[in-house]
Amino acid sequence: MSDVKSERLGQVLLSQGIITREQLEHALREQAKKPFLRIGEVLFTLGYLSFSQLEEQLEQQYRDMRLGQLLVRKGLLDSDQLEQAMEEHENSGLLLGHLVIKLGFCTLEQVSRVLEEQRVLSGTGPLGARR
Repeated sequence: MSDVKSERLGQVLLSQGIITREQLEHALREQAKKPFLRIGEVLFTLGYLSFSQLEEQLEQQYRDMRLGQLLVRKGLLDSDQLEQAMEEHENSGLLLGHLVIKLGFCTLEQVSRVLEEQRVLSGTGPLGARR
């Protein structure tokens, strides 16, 4: 009926109170009729999600994915820890950086350094302003 990413985005939106369970279930039924559409597109088309909400969620997913990859590459997380943190992120909607600290996998200083590196790699400055 739906793919894993659909369920993850839907679960994050649900846990953040952006959509209701009924809206998610309706969107998943509609997606089953049009499997070429992603769940975010379906939620937007149905009017359950604004474009800015969709864009913000997709950007956050991308940032979290990149942060996780950078933490693993730097040896600060192993793949099992990343998987656990991502699962918790999907269930809670909390930011990945906060979760790896909360779970005791990384320190605030380690996450801050990697986030700063991430900002440099993405071309944004220390406060997130484009350079």
